[in-house]
Amino acid sequence: MNTYSESFDSNYAPGTWSAFVIGAAIGAAAALILAPTSGRDTRAYLRRRGNELGHDAMERGRELSRDAMEVGRETLRTQSERVKSAVAAGWDRAGNAISHAREEGEAAYREARESFQQSDPGMARTSYRTDSPRSVE
Repeated sequence: MNTYSESFDSNYAPGTWSAFVIGAAIGAAAALILAPTSGRDTRAYLRRRGNELGHDAMERGRELSRDAMEVGRETLRTQSERVKSAVAAGWDRAGNAISHAREEGEAAYREARESFQQSDPGMARTSYRTDSPRSVE
């Protein structure tokens, strides 16, 4: 047995459709009889309310757009400041590292020079730079 077809057949019997059509007709008739205004007035009212709602929706959209733009600008300012701060901190760290490396290099140079001077005092006075060109014989 197919339970789907049985339930489908029992739910949508011809009597169900006719009851729906009769109910819709009674509802339409009641709406026409009990309507507080004429069709022309109702259409004018719906048109006016539709325009008002449309204008309200447009204004609300503009407000939301302005708010979103302001939030975006504020976020951009905040993130820009964070990036600037991070870049400045990076430059400071790099400058400190370079200064430290230079100081360490100069100290190592002085230490090596002093060590060299102590091991051979005569060689320590010799300069590797020459002001006059050497003659090759």
